[in-house]
Amino acid sequence: MLKKLRHAALVGCVAMLVVSVAQAAPIGTLKQFRIPTANGNPDEITQGSDGNFWFTEGHVNPPQTQNHSVGRITPAGAITEFLVCAFCFPNDIVQGPGGVLYFTKSDPGLGRITTSGTVLPDVVPPNTSANGNGVAAFGNAIYFAAFNTNSIWRYDTVADAFREFPIPTPSATPFDVAVAPDGTVWFTEFGGNKIGRLNPATGAITETPLGGGPNGPRGIAIGVDGKVWFTKRFDDLVGFLDPATNAVTVFATAPGAGAEGIAAAPDGSAWFAQSVAGNVARITTAGVITEGKSVKGSEPFGVMVAPNGDPWYAELSADKIADLQLR
Repeated sequence: MLKKLRHAALVGCVAMLVVSVAQAAPIGTLKQFRIPTANGNPDEITQGSDGNFWFTEGHVNPPQTQNHSVGRITPAGAITEFLVCAFCFPNDIVQGPGGVLYFTKSDPGLGRITTSGTVLPDVVPPNTSANGNGVAAFGNAIYFAAFNTNSIWRYDTVADAFREFPIPTPSATPFDVAVAPDGTVWFTEFGGNKIGRLNPATGAITETPLGGGPNGPRGIAIGVDGKVWFTKRFDDLVGFLDPATNAVTVFATAPGAGAEGIAAAPDGSAWFAQSVAGNVARITTAGVITEGKSVKGSEPFGVMVAPNGDPWYAELSADKIADLQLR
């Protein structure tokens, strides 16, 4: 059993600015690609080091009782599915070092698959409750948010070792995690309505209360300018935290749009999935929101932005992967 380390819990002062914004007409050309497995329910998506896009299949609508998979889609739309477990509900996924992708699931620890499609044995921490939500990579480290243990875990891919970073706030319920270029680990606390900041060198965790409504944040992403973007689905808000000042700015989305996953774009904006509205939307640091085409009942969830600026996203209920082509 890993020994839990003591951490400093620093609650930052937060200056919150809430801004309402007008929304423009839909943009881009939407391309959709159906996954082969019915009720596969694609969940989260990332780009692999092979240039393809990799996604998890959550199988929750209705639950599949066997053959849970990770999928690969080429930029042209060709899809291949890889059986990764009999019953583990793959969740989030990220490209790690050495051509290996890591994914969280309902089992403790991390699943692994290479970009060539070889499924590797899981890597499991010494805690059978460490089921993962969001996952992120930095160098040789893989970080994931574990809701049952109320902590952030790090897996060192070189040392083949785990370290746990307990969150000071009881029932913080970490949901998603992202790593800044300087190595700082950021995470959302859905149960605590805070943004957490972890210094992995010292283990110190700083928490910033968000306000702006009673519900906690979900998705998180680091902008190219260092701003920490987040979604608050059940408060109809998207916002960012400025790491230099701890100031938080939030912007109102359309009521009930269902902002979930969020990803940074090369131009300094961010894209977020609107699960209820059935599309993805772009938001600038000034709060200007533009939306892609809506598809009723598609339920977009995870989103990532390709190097050319186009968002790719998983349509959970439509069993499709979508590419919003901006050019």
